Amino acid sequence: MSSVSNLARIALSLGLPAGLLDRGPSLRGTKFLAKAALKARFSDSGRPFQMVNVGACDGALFDDVTPWLHRIPKARAMLVEPIPYNQKRLRANYPDTDRFVIEPVAVTRTKGTITVHTFDAAALEAGTLPIEFIGCSSVTDTNLMSGKNAWGEADANFNKFAPHLKDIEVPSETLQTLLDRNGITHIDAFLVDCEGADWIVFEQLDLKRYRPGMIKVEVGALPAPEIGQVVVKLKTAGYQVGFQAEDVWAFA
Repeated sequence: MSSVSNLARIALSLGLPAGLLDRGPSLRGTKFLAKAALKARFSDSGRPFQMVNVGACDGALFDDVTPWLHRIPKARAMLVEPIPYNQKRLRANYPDTDRFVIEPVAVTRTKGTITVHTFDAAALEAGTLPIEFIGCSSVTDTNLMSGKNAWGEADANFNKFAPHLKDIEVPSETLQTLLDRNGITHIDAFLVDCEGADWIVFEQLDLKRYRPGMIKVEVGALPAPEIGQVVVKLKTAGYQVGFQAEDVWAFA
């Protein structure tokens, strides 16, 4: 995308009216990111924009936030992605190894290894599976992975896709270990999209210490009590919280 196109997108984002922003948390997120892009382009604050994305997938598909890393000059990110197939796509999309660190692990409560349910890379590459399955790996038994209430237990689609499911072992680390290892002392945007393990990740983030300006947590695969815990943690910390589709958006 050209520099002119980027500037046009930023200008349009900054012009969104308040009434519209109140009805669309993702639009508020767009304005937050546009302001960050403008600040990075015209201000020499000395501190680059820092994103942490846990469950980054390839950083492009069905992702309205991570691509802003290309529009925010000097932006940096820690992109956590445990699936080897997605890691390759992620690095191809974010080739600057100095600014974009890929952590090839899952985030868990303790260091070790963990089994991840995923789909066969060859089937994804061949187009045998729907493209959205690229981002559907999980450490939990989600509806998609079990077939329950996904297409319906009697739906032939699940029987067609099930043979391509596989379990792989991946290394796991705590969130704080990853932040410390990469010398991250501030976070501007924090994203979690872990297909059912989202609370396991988000509960580890020290909001008092890092205070991200924007937080986005996917809650579509979480049980109701954990969705409540996400919202309570954010509200208790004084964040403005909004729901859109399967995501919770929050702003400091």
